[in-house]
This record gives sequence, structure tokens and C-alpha cells, in this order.
Amino acid sequence: MDNNINYQPMQNGYVPMEAPTPELLRKRVKKSYGWGTLSMVLQFLIIQGASILTAFIYSAIAMAGFIAKNPSAATDQKMIMEFSQSIALSVRFILISTAISYLFGNILAFIIGVRSLKAFRAKDLFGKSRISSGSIVLGVFGILGIQAVSMFIQNIVMMLTGMSGLSEEQISSFGFSDDMTANVILLLYFVIIAPITEELIIRGFVMNALAPVNKKFALIASALLFGLMHGNFNQMFNGFLLGLILGYIALKSGSVLCSIILHMAANANAMICAYVYEYKLFGTMGEKAYDLEMIHFAVFLVIGIVCLVLLLKKHGNINENDHTVEYSIDTMDGKKPTWSLLVKCPSFWVITAIYVIIAISNINIIIDK
Repeated sequence: MDNNINYQPMQNGYVPMEAPTPELLRKRVKKSYGWGTLSMVLQFLIIQGASILTAFIYSAIAMAGFIAKNPSAATDQKMIMEFSQSIALSVRFILISTAISYLFGNILAFIIGVRSLKAFRAKDLFGKSRISSGSIVLGVFGILGIQAVSMFIQNIVMMLTGMSGLSEEQISSFGFSDDMTANVILLLYFVIIAPITEELIIRGFVMNALAPVNKKFALIASALLFGLMHGNFNQMFNGFLLGLILGYIALKSGSVLCSIILHMAANANAMICAYVYEYKLFGTMGEKAYDLEMIHFAVFLVIGIVCLVLLLKKHGNINENDHTVEYSIDTMDGKKPTWSLLVKCPSFWVITAIYVIIAISNINIIIDK
């Protein structure tokens, strides 16, 4: 049934009633925007709850094993305290907790949002791509080029300010180490779990919830929220730029599966660089390893920008015929309430404040000015 028309049940099915008023349509748009941003708040709350629960279960299991091996520790408060602190600082624990909490947070927020808004079905997001595999390849290299742009900008900002948007804990926790189990979890999270679940919630639900009256607005707003979601100034700008390309591919292809592929490629590239240049080569080559990493990104910058230009030339700008689900609202009076209505949603400001505060708390001074 058409989202823009009221229907009245009759014996022989449904017949249209009088067309809804502009006020009623505006309420529908407001509800859609509200759920788009509220889902981000729900995501954050579920992630925090899952993180606390995961930490409790993991600590309980680890403590039980520790006491089984060291029976005397059961009555030694100092030993228990020291072991508890070692668990909290464990890279493996942080990675497992992060992977599980984000997995549940993104998926549950997506399910709650889709079921509450009732504007489209989850399975509608995974249709057959409307663009060719060649276009997807251009998109992959294009997003690697955008990733390189972000990397160079990050380095310039760090050199000028002497500050990094990543805390020391984040830098140490999300890098490779001699713990192979932790490395596997790191790869599993960044290359598989994060791309799939983040695309579900951001491009799958949030972008579509913001898209009923204007697709370009939905693309930009969802990219903004995607950038904020990273919770650190190093990745916010990078997330925004990547979000624009990921959203563009999702809208042009008509399938979130395509944006998942591009997201996986971007994260895999970041992991390869972290492993090869920062973990393997830095120990033997020192600062020269970072020079090689910059060359790596410079190559992808050139290739990526060329591929991005070709992709945009081939498929053009976003228009109202581009969509991942056929969900639209005609406001009838010609007005397109976008930013003016979005900024009136309390949940938009709540989630913005949450992630900006987190980003500020993660600022790390890396050079004495």
C-alpha cells in the first residue's frame, strides 16, 4: 500500500480515504527522522549494556579458572585484585568485549528501528544490485582513495596541533600484538563484524529513515552520524567521507550488500597497513616503515580519486529514483523538511552530545608544544 495515503478497511479490501493533510505528512516525516536518530541512541545504550554484561561474564570465567589453578587465591584479596586489574587491561578482553557489544548493539538497534518505524522490511535492503560489478570495483578503489585523503589530513592535523584524537588505550588495544588469538579477534571484528553490522544500522536503517522526502539529505545526514559514531576526532572526518561513498553506493546499487563490500575493503586496507608497516616493519626499519605506509596511501590516493571520478561520471548525482527501499513521503505543499526538522529531534542532539563528549575525552597529546 502507498505510504502517502490513508486506507479504510472495507469488506472487499481497502479503499482510499481523503488524502492526508500537510500537517499529518509532516508528523510522519518527523516520526521517521525521530526513529532514525533514536536508533543511534538505542545502539549506544545497548552497546554499553552488552559491554558491562560481557565484562562481568568474561571476568567471572577468568577468575574461576584462576582460582582453580591457584586455590590459595580464593582468600587472598590482594592477589584477586591484581588479577582483576590484569583482566581489565587485557587486549584480548577489550577486543572480545568490543566485538560482542557492537555486534549486539548494531543488530538489536536495527531490528528495533525497522519493527518500530514499519516503513520497510529488513529483507528489502538486500536486493540484487542495480549497478555492475565493474562499478563496485571502481567504488572499492574510490573508497580506498578517500581513506588515503583522510589519513593525510589526520597526519597534518597531528603535526600542527601535537594532538591525536585517539587515546593511548585505543592505540594499544586496537593494534596487532604477539597474541595471535587477539589478532584473529581484531581482524574478525574490523573486517567482518563492524562492516556488516554498521552498514545494517547506518545505511540500512538510519539513511532510509532519513530518506522519505530527500535522498541527498539522507546521504549527508547519515554520513555525519556515521562519523560521529566513531567517537574520536581522528576518525570522525574519515567516517563522514567514507559514509558519503558508502551511502552513494548503497543508493545507486539499491543494496546494502554493496556498501558492506566497500566497507570491508576499507577496513581490510587499514588492517593490512597496521600489520605490515606498524607491526612487522617498524621493529626492523623504524620510522622508514611509516614512510612506506605513506607511499602506500599515496598510490591509493591517486588510483582512488581517478576511480571515484569515473564512478561519479558513470552514475551521476543522487536523485529521487535512487533508493535501497521504496519508502517516500510526498509532502504535497512542495516543502521538503530536512535539516530544520532533524535538528528539532531531541535524540539527534543526545547522540551528537554523547559522541562529541567521548571524542573530547579521547584527545591525546602526543607532542610537547
